[in-house]
Amino acid sequence: MPKEEAETIEIGRLQALKKAKKKSYTIKGSLAAAALIIFGLMFWTPGNQNFEPSTGLSAQFSNFEWNMYQGGPALSGSRALNQLAFLNFCLIFDCISNPDLGSDSEFGEIVWRYQANGAISSSPAVTDEAVYVTTEDRRILALEIETGNPIWEYPAEAPTDTSPAVAGDMLYVALREGKFVALDRNNGTVVWDFQSKEPFFSSPSIHNGIAYIGSGDKNFYAFDALTGEQIWEYDAGSRVANAAAVNEDVVAFTTQNNVLHIVDALNGDLRLDYPIGSPYSAPAMDGKLLFVADLDGVVRAIDWTKIQYPMEKIARRARMTMFLWGFEDTPPVMKGFVWKFQNPREVFQNTPTIAKGMVYVPSLNGHIYKLSTTTGDIQWRYTTDGTISESVSVVGDLMLTGDSTGKIHGVNVQTGKKIWEMQLDGHISSTPVVAGERLFVATQNGSIYAIK
Repeated sequence: MPKEEAETIEIGRLQALKKAKKKSYTIKGSLAAAALIIFGLMFWTPGNQNFEPSTGLSAQFSNFEWNMYQGGPALSGSRALNQLAFLNFCLIFDCISNPDLGSDSEFGEIVWRYQANGAISSSPAVTDEAVYVTTEDRRILALEIETGNPIWEYPAEAPTDTSPAVAGDMLYVALREGKFVALDRNNGTVVWDFQSKEPFFSSPSIHNGIAYIGSGDKNFYAFDALTGEQIWEYDAGSRVANAAAVNEDVVAFTTQNNVLHIVDALNGDLRLDYPIGSPYSAPAMDGKLLFVADLDGVVRAIDWTKIQYPMEKIARRARMTMFLWGFEDTPPVMKGFVWKFQNPREVFQNTPTIAKGMVYVPSLNGHIYKLSTTTGDIQWRYTTDGTISESVSVVGDLMLTGDSTGKIHGVNVQTGKKIWEMQLDGHISSTPVVAGERLFVATQNGSIYAIK
């Protein structure tokens, strides 16, 4: 037999042997993974699904109220209608491009301004009667919505920068001294409280009669919103510093060890944990998707309906090892993954805002990206004059944001073009909140404004 022919036969034999071994490893690995999953399911049982809250209290949106951080339990940061008459005018006529239409005051009048003795670094909760805000001069404040005059104040032991939440006649606030308090929102008296061993850095979420809050003690808690009775406690394994997105089925929150946790809303059982980059913000929820941004310049869309079963992580690691060794053609896809947008030159430290099939993500560099919720494709990018330290809000066809130069920007969501701006006294330190026919916004100089 010629040497060349013999070498060809030998190469073919070796390639066939390699394919056979690869197929054998794949089959064995798959069988082992399936066995591990089945074994885990034999010992896995869901928690108690029978808890009935004593109330239906919820911090949901209404026509005239912005009841908690990012507006409501889903943390969407948006509402369908824009009730600001002067900005509806600017959407039609573009007040920036047509300054001859009138003076600046006609395009946004300051109705009142309250001055605190320290910075205000939280977004207010607003009802048709009052504005509730925390301050770094150690107070929780209730201000009259018409005048900005104080109604009552609750003293805190440490500077406070979390956002309060309103549900029914209750006001919920997490404090730096490790206390979670439920106050009567009419007079500021304590209804119930809970003391953690570590500080609270996150804002509460209230939904379907349950108050949800994460703590610096590495636990996430659920309480009966009316009585304060603890319903469940979830060991998150790391500090929780951001609010949770909540719906009827799940609670989703990030931890400082770079993980997004999705747990059952009624019993706290883990459904899915998803590794992300360094998070500084909460997730936002829309339909069956969660959107989360991180300091590495990545925005992810994750399907919260997916459930990670016992031993599934081990099976995935086994498949990844096989891929790295060349026995799998493709790496395993993270369960729940839908899409990822990445810009390594950006730092995303704020909660995304969701409106009408679009996600709005501000960066610390002063840019705002409008992305499709279904694909993550960029629709436009808007640039401010400074940095952006808070989330944006969207009302109707208007996006509102504030920057470090003290400017509030009104942007047409269809075009990404600025149609209005207003200069305030310092770095904008809260999400612009629209309630009724007014815009409420705070600054690092300790001012909170009502603009009409």
